[in-house]
Amino acid sequence: MRDFDSAIYDLRATSERRIGHVSMAVVPSVATNLLPEIIKTFSAEFPGINLHLDDDSSRGVQHRVERNEVDFGIGSIWKPNKVLEFTPLFADKLQLICHRDHKLAKTTKPVRWGQLDNVTFLDTGVTRTLRTRQDAGESRFDFPNITTLVAMLRSNLGVSILPSLAIPTSTSELVSRPLVPPESRNIYLITRKGWTLSPAAEAMMDTIIRETPQQVKSYGLTPL
Repeated sequence: MRDFDSAIYDLRATSERRIGHVSMAVVPSVATNLLPEIIKTFSAEFPGINLHLDDDSSRGVQHRVERNEVDFGIGSIWKPNKVLEFTPLFADKLQLICHRDHKLAKTTKPVRWGQLDNVTFLDTGVTRTLRTRQDAGESRFDFPNITTLVAMLRSNLGVSILPSLAIPTSTSELVSRPLVPPESRNIYLITRKGWTLSPAAEAMMDTIIRETPQQVKSYGLTPL
């Protein structure tokens, strides 16, 4: 009877969001910029819920949700998928990023996409989903990991394109320039269709949806 009562207590505590576990996969730029304050709020409201967060590329986030490795994810659409549902959160403008000594850094004016055809371009997980880049063909270099990409940019190997959230601010060696015509990366909350989330995961998702608009405003992003 004691074990039974304990089990009933745990079930009630879980349903009331007093205990539980949440796992999520998030693209690094969102994880390091928007989520800290949101998670701080969540932790204060639900102190008994544990949280596990993996940062990954948009492709990795989508695959993790699809394979049921996490409760949900936050990222852009890598490929349309019939088993996943994408709830729009915000749009993040893309910018050119390069070394301060690169020829494209000599002007503060916006850079046209056509100017990228004559320079060494470093592809990333973000750029591979862009229609503009696909029309330009394959590049010689592909660095999905942001840390590796930044290292290559700092060596002045070439140029790349990153969302404004992902552009590093800790180094003066790199500069960013707006692009014309402008293009954005859309960020979504990614879940499996027809899948019932745990009360803990629902609480985390509710907090993200409620708190994201304030974070989006503070970073000058575009709500969707």
